[in-house]
Amino acid sequence: MANTVSNWKIFKSLDYSIQLILKQTIDYLSGKFNQSLQVFTAASPFGQIILVLENLSQMIFYYIEDSITELSIIDATRVSSVYSIATIAGHNPSRAIAASGEVGLRSTSAARQADFDTLIIPNLSRLKSLNNGLPYVLYFPQDDIKYSMKGSDDGLTSKILQGVIETQTVVAKGQEIESFSINSPRNFLIDNYLVDVYVNGEKWTRYNSIIDMPRGAKGYLVKTGITSGVDVYFGNESFGKIPIKGSEIKVQYLVNNGAAGNISTEQTSQVKFEWSDTGFTLTGREVELNEYIQINTVHSPQFGANPEDQNLTRLLAPKTSKSFALVNVDHYEAVLSRLKIFSIISVFLDEQDRRLLNLFLVPDISNLFNTGQDYFNVDPAKFKLSNFRKNELLRYLDKSGTKLISTDVDIIDPIIKKYVINVSIIAFDDVAIEIIKRDIYNQLGDYFIKNKRRKRIPKSDLIRILEDVPGIDSVSINIVSQENEAAQIAKPGSAVVGIDEFNDIIIKDFELAIIQGGFKDRYGNEYSQGISEEALGSVNIQVKNIVPRPLTL
Repeated sequence: MANTVSNWKIFKSLDYSIQLILKQTIDYLSGKFNQSLQVFTAASPFGQIILVLENLSQMIFYYIEDSITELSIIDATRVSSVYSIATIAGHNPSRAIAASGEVGLRSTSAARQADFDTLIIPNLSRLKSLNNGLPYVLYFPQDDIKYSMKGSDDGLTSKILQGVIETQTVVAKGQEIESFSINSPRNFLIDNYLVDVYVNGEKWTRYNSIIDMPRGAKGYLVKTGITSGVDVYFGNESFGKIPIKGSEIKVQYLVNNGAAGNISTEQTSQVKFEWSDTGFTLTGREVELNEYIQINTVHSPQFGANPEDQNLTRLLAPKTSKSFALVNVDHYEAVLSRLKIFSIISVFLDEQDRRLLNLFLVPDISNLFNTGQDYFNVDPAKFKLSNFRKNELLRYLDKSGTKLISTDVDIIDPIIKKYVINVSIIAFDDVAIEIIKRDIYNQLGDYFIKNKRRKRIPKSDLIRILEDVPGIDSVSINIVSQENEAAQIAKPGSAVVGIDEFNDIIIKDFELAIIQGGFKDRYGNEYSQGISEEALGSVNIQVKNIVPRPLTL
């Protein structure tokens, strides 16, 4: 029996390529049937059959390799595979998050002459931004508000969300754990939070997990779809209620534009809106709202975020809380990373009170710049969150998971530390000095916009990036610290602070180093904010010499 098996044994190893398998197959057939190798060339029928089998074998090996690769969240190449594995791991990939702001309402002069006293403004009434042209909706805690034309309601404020409301209706089959796929033409731009479900006109309660549903409770789950949209799940009576067969299920959701809905300005007077929908009088007559009610921006829309991409899903899935609770540092960092609006996220326990969780957050302001040079003119206040943004962020954390009763959260503002960079260069004569200076400003600005280092910013990093600027032969840098200069003025010869003996920038806890003037040094030199060719500023460039570029053979 052993001899019979060995006679038909073709391959001699488990480590094979397709080409090696083809060669050994031909050698086996040639030796077994005492045929010349010419019988198995591509011109012969036997050779054609073998080539077809070779191609089929290649496809089989490809699909085997592909199926194995797609089982790993790290190596998977398809978005659907990454999201599927993340879902199995208990992570629900984040969809787009609508930008939110606050507006105030005020009656116009025409309202005083109106032939009616009260206007009804429905919840989710649409607005249009005159800044970016995108739609927004008013978000009231009730179905509508009644607004007086006599001015008594002037100053009323309301939250706004970027996006439009869409509705889809399905019919229940009365099955356990019944699910429905809700797809929108905008796919993953269905809002991550505003998804409401009504069964026969009654609004049901949303839960994070089926095990959170009380027995027979009128509740549902919303999960991000594997390929697009969202999936809505109902219970099985033991956990949640089963909708009665034939029930009309209406799914109402917000479709938004993610980060595009943010209006990045603190000058709220520049943020303008107009009404897209009409209001109603108490008798049901339609009224043009733009004529009677003016919209004033209190807080510009912020905190909009794009859908979670597959690279972020790979990082967040292992850190996801399986109990949908915000328990440890990793859970908070994962939730905050979904927003993709912070350049620095640091979460840590307070040393004095271990029940207090500190959030050190620096807003990502890169979208405010057209070039790296713009970084040096930015208002330092942009690196901090306003009180309104902090409150919105805390609400976002409340919606993202259940905080422990014994845990409190504190958002820490960065302590701004100002520095000035003095650059000395030897330039080549074949590049204009103006172009070299512009490239230096842009390179330094881009570096600090993207900087993630928290303890030290080495001077050698800055020298390295400037050495790559076309037209620079040699470069030297000196960093001036506002804190150190103030210390030397107050007490000459005191210990160096803010920098070290290598002239590196040293960053302590809660500090944020920015390159910006606005201070004097110990020698009486005054550094103005921004960049100026007439005076010392945030970055000062001195051309020591201009030399011819060496000839290369």
